[in-house]
Amino acid sequence: MSFDLTSLTIDEAISKGGVWVDWLGDSRLKISSTNSNSYKAAVARLYKENRLRLDDSNSENYRLIQEITAKALARYILTGWENINFLDANGNVVENIPYSVEVGERALLKVDALREFVSEQAGRPGLFKKVIVEEAVGN
Repeated sequence: MSFDLTSLTIDEAISKGGVWVDWLGDSRLKISSTNSNSYKAAVARLYKENRLRLDDSNSENYRLIQEITAKALARYILTGWENINFLDANGNVVENIPYSVEVGERALLKVDALREFVSEQAGRPGLFKKVIVEEAVGN
């Protein structure tokens, strides 16, 4: 029996544009693929900019890696959300806070479960297959 390699390919437009994924409660996150060249380049650049600090074996490295990951995810992977409550710049809870890179970065840095979920979903090639997305939206 032969194997169809097209079953492993992702749709570039969907990969870049992102897909809506249900999260806790009735919230949704719009997530793009970590397969994008812009995301990979951003992570490489951020690691390069911080390589001296990362090469030094110390307890701050874990926090720095979280910061690098949050920055790259907020800019290139998590591109939107719905029904999310989070803190504004003054620390006040805002219901249905609109997504922005700045708020996304703060949320991804402070909420481990969010960062882990976004990373996991963005790395799932099956999420970005054209046929799966078309079936989900009923086309």
